[in-house]
Amino acid sequence: MTPGRESLANTVQWVIRGQRIRLEALHETREAIEPACAALAARRRTERALAELDAAHAELVGAGEDVQRFLRANVRRHTTVARAGGNELLIGFMSALARSVHAATDLDAFLDAGIRELTGRAHTRITEAIRAGDEAAARRMTRHICGSAVAAAEVDDRESRRRLSHGRRTHRRAGDDERP
Repeated sequence: MTPGRESLANTVQWVIRGQRIRLEALHETREAIEPACAALAARRRTERALAELDAAHAELVGAGEDVQRFLRANVRRHTTVARAGGNELLIGFMSALARSVHAATDLDAFLDAGIRELTGRAHTRITEAIRAGDEAAARRMTRHICGSAVAAAEVDDRESRRRLSHGRRTHRRAGDDERP
C-alpha cells in the first residue's frame, strides 16, 4: 500500500503533538506554506475548485455565533485553498497544520465576532484573487496568516499571564488539548 496525503497529515500531526510544537512555530510554518498554496490555487484554479472555495466560504460566513462551526469551516477553507493548488505534499501539510491550528485557537477570546468578521473579509479577498488568477492571492494570504498569528499571540500572552497567576502552565502548544 502506498502512503497518501492522509498518512502525511497524520504523521505531521503526530510530530506536532508529540513534540508539543509552540503555537508560534505553527504560525511561522503556515506563513511559509499557505501563501504558496494560494499562489498555486490562483495559477491552477478550476471551476470545481472555485465552487469548493465558495461553499467553504459560505459555511464560514454562515456559522454566525457558533464558534465550533466557524472553526470547522475555517479549517475546511484553508485546506480547500491547498487542494485548489493541487500539490499533494502541501495538501497533506495543510491538513495537519489546520487541525493543529483549530485545536490551538479554540479559545472564545480569540474568536470573538470581530475576529470572525475580519477572517471572512480576508477569505473573500483571497478567493477573489484566486478566481481572477491573480497570484496576489499569495500576498493576501500572507497578510491574513500574519494577522491571525498576531491575534493568537496576543491571546496566548493574556492566557499565559492568567495561568501564571493561577499557578498553571504558561504557554499553549499546538498539541495542547486542554481548554484554558
